[in-house]
Amino acid sequence: PQPKKPKPMTVASVPLIGNYQLPPLDFLQHPDLTVKPTESKEDLMANAQLMRNTLAQFDIEVAMGDITKGPTITRYELHPAPGVKLEKITALSNNIAAALKAERIHILAPVPGKSSVGIEVPNRIKTKVIMRDLLESDEWKNSKARIPLALGKDVYGTPVIADLADMPHVLIAGSTGSGKSVCINSIVASLLYRFSPDQLRFVMIDPKVVELQQYNALPHLVVPVVTDPKKVILALRWVVNEMEKRYQIFARVGVRNIKSFNDRPKDKPLPQPELELPLTSKKEKVEAGADGFAVQIDEQIVVPRDEDIIIPEKLSYIVVIIDELADLMLVAPADVEMCIARITQMARAAGIHCIVATQRPSVDVITGVIKANIPARIAFQVAQKVDSRTILDAMGADKLLGKGDMLYLPPGSARLIRAQGVLITDEEINQCVDFIAKQGKPSYEMEIHNALQRTPNSVAQPFDAEEGEGEDEELIEQCVEVIRSEQKASVSLLQRRLKIGYGRAARIMDVLEERGYVGPSKGAEPRDILIDLDGEGHDGAGQEMV
Repeated sequence: PQPKKPKPMTVASVPLIGNYQLPPLDFLQHPDLTVKPTESKEDLMANAQLMRNTLAQFDIEVAMGDITKGPTITRYELHPAPGVKLEKITALSNNIAAALKAERIHILAPVPGKSSVGIEVPNRIKTKVIMRDLLESDEWKNSKARIPLALGKDVYGTPVIADLADMPHVLIAGSTGSGKSVCINSIVASLLYRFSPDQLRFVMIDPKVVELQQYNALPHLVVPVVTDPKKVILALRWVVNEMEKRYQIFARVGVRNIKSFNDRPKDKPLPQPELELPLTSKKEKVEAGADGFAVQIDEQIVVPRDEDIIIPEKLSYIVVIIDELADLMLVAPADVEMCIARITQMARAAGIHCIVATQRPSVDVITGVIKANIPARIAFQVAQKVDSRTILDAMGADKLLGKGDMLYLPPGSARLIRAQGVLITDEEINQCVDFIAKQGKPSYEMEIHNALQRTPNSVAQPFDAEEGEGEDEELIEQCVEVIRSEQKASVSLLQRRLKIGYGRAARIMDVLEERGYVGPSKGAEPRDILIDLDGEGHDGAGQEMV
């Protein structure tokens, strides 16, 4: 029989919208110019003198330095006298806060890049940082970033513009109400105001269901916003598959990254692939000294050739946004961690970037593998010092004020930038999305879209013995394989090997008991294996495997 020719390998197509227009800035509100400055120059100088007097009571002599007023905090810089240990000033933070009548202060000892100590005091009335202010700034207009993100303003009032291409992935963490979701909205808005659907596309994962639903009408989406945790694995696997396809295309064209691919001369012929060494099955044709290396060739095997790769004219960036990682790690921690690790390790050159947010920054959610591969971090207010250390590997996030007050750790830097996150309202987002949606309908990737449609919802179809489909059926098969290889059936074995919780492992063991694979529970001893799992029929003796 003729071997079946494989289908040509294709990557995600680029949606084309004729005469696409970026949304105008008219949808964004103007800065409120009626807000008066909260503290006068005299007030700031009085606070500085109060700090000096407080430290003098403890025999610590300091000289005043610069006073910098930002949108949320004011930073007072002190120059300690020679011989003064900085730890003495840090230990008096509560005394200084009491003298200033401040809700909480943060002491930088020393200020990064300076020889002074910085005392950050909250402003009585905080100034909003709005999106229009940043998008009209010279820093945004003149930014050389390939994928610019408007994050907010630092303590000096300078816009913080980050480059997602350099990050290349970012981890956002903070407790409820700290400004995490607003930060994600501002990142999405930054991208919508700079990129058309043929330049950048989104894969949005929203287990909280309500946070990202307003973006469902965007033509930038690869698939509709994924809300079912059970379907998230399929979406992440599609991203991994897309990454691997792109690298095969890069290798065929002879480029190293997406920028080189899109900038390549379109009329340049493809480089000739290296010829493969022919294999032979006849021993007499093998060169002397190579005895034993001849192989039998199965003529039915069809190896995909380079001609089967369809080279697109250009590739778009893909931004994967995960709004709540903690919820996904409860459902399938091993699969989610593996997919995120592969994307964050390898996808940078393929133009795929990951933005991960969580409100529970504990080590079982932000694992070492995820942390190691995401160098850029944004921390909002957290409850405990240990959470701050988990996100930033440093203290400070527990001293933030909430409502957009954040610490930004740029990639490749140990210097934390304190900033006030930019504010964008739901009304502004909806107007922007409506304007874009009128220009074109979403152009979904049918391969992954159909796969998600076929997968049952985890809410509508809970895990049980009769209907173990999709991911659960796959997990059951993995459990059978573990029991077969170990010749032992116990819940603790499944927990250790598959990295699942006790409840899930116990339910799967109940399923295997109902299907006749294993016997009933025998307390602390392993269960009997009732079927020869190597495929030789029933084990009539029902002997116990230990």
